[in-house]
Amino acid sequence: MSRFGVVASIGARLLDAALDEERMLRYLTTALAAELPDHTVSATLRPGASGGFTAPLVLHGRAVGAVCVDGEVDGEVDGELPPDEAEFVAAVAAVASAALEHGRALGAALALLDDARRQTHLLDAISDAVISCTADNVIDSWNAGAERLYGYPAGEAIGCDLFALLATTCSTDDGIEVGPRQVLEDLAAVGRWSGELRERRFDGAPLTVLSSVSTLTGPDGQGAGFVYVNRDVTEQRLQEHAASHDALTGLANRRRLVNRIHDAAGRVHRGGGPMAVLFLDLNGFKPVNDRYGHAAGDELLVAVAHRLTATVRGTDFVARVGGDEFVVLLEMIGAVDRIPPVLERILESVAEPVQLSSGETVAVATSIGVAVVESPQETAIEPERLVQLADEAMYRAKHRPGRVAFSDESRDAEWLTRFAIAHP
Repeated sequence: MSRFGVVASIGARLLDAALDEERMLRYLTTALAAELPDHTVSATLRPGASGGFTAPLVLHGRAVGAVCVDGEVDGEVDGELPPDEAEFVAAVAAVASAALEHGRALGAALALLDDARRQTHLLDAISDAVISCTADNVIDSWNAGAERLYGYPAGEAIGCDLFALLATTCSTDDGIEVGPRQVLEDLAAVGRWSGELRERRFDGAPLTVLSSVSTLTGPDGQGAGFVYVNRDVTEQRLQEHAASHDALTGLANRRRLVNRIHDAAGRVHRGGGPMAVLFLDLNGFKPVNDRYGHAAGDELLVAVAHRLTATVRGTDFVARVGGDEFVVLLEMIGAVDRIPPVLERILESVAEPVQLSSGETVAVATSIGVAVVESPQETAIEPERLVQLADEAMYRAKHRPGRVAFSDESRDAEWLTRFAIAHP
């Protein structure tokens, strides 16, 4: 075989051994020694190696080792080689350098792939949904946790707009409703966002998700997309809702009402304006229950709950605290003289006849007791005590025209005067 053929053969074997540098060096030494039987051959990856004829092993333009060939002339070591042998050794060293560079590049690529594989396994082992999106909020990665949570396989989810796919609505950690556009604007401004998402699975089942979102930064330092870490809290929120809401009407229960009154009193103390606790009891509810049955009574209670919620502002609070007893909390009303018009609307709304599913039409009225908190000093009253004061005023209201009474005597007198003028 020609020396050119030998170089090609050695190169092929070196490439086969490229991932094992020790093996590659052993083969290199053996192959050269077979072609140069009168010489001592060695190969090393120690920089600066020398001895006899030396051909460097080069990696990225820098010598990292050498092939050394020694011969003997009259018993003495001689570093000279005939030109054809020197050219042959140099060619083999060049091929070995290329194999070495190839092996290290391949090793680095395999290490990156192995690292990526480990990271993928790690992401898939995480129970949370980890989703990355482009700057336009288009999904470009979707881990196994996302598949389990939402039911969409990665192949169907990737390429979709995240919020559109999951019918997402958002609220901040403070419970404030925000649109998806606001979330993306906050991410652009501060690089992160956290809050609660209400979403839907592939089968339409509702989900409540705690979400932590961070901006991904590109090589130019600009935002290149987002990564969402989402945790399913649907069952937790259902349990919390059941613990704080009335099962029949869906209104808040007494426990949640007390917490809300406490928070509202804090706002009054900080100068947020007066608030009022309205205690309502239905007049004529028992006859409806007795005549048409408890199912009809429940239907009536649900109708009254809907009317109360529709009559007051979205910032106000409605709770059911007993069989036919409700409490309305008016928050940050600005001025006490805004309370009477609300009372009149409630009286009118509740008094409207209700048509039951059985076809019967029934009507009830309501009596309202009112406790007002206007000054910071009054906020020291415990929430339960405020409800009690309004309850006591309600019992007085049952026995007077207008069906309204205030716990405060001066405000009560003002209401009676107002009612007398309106109903001479």
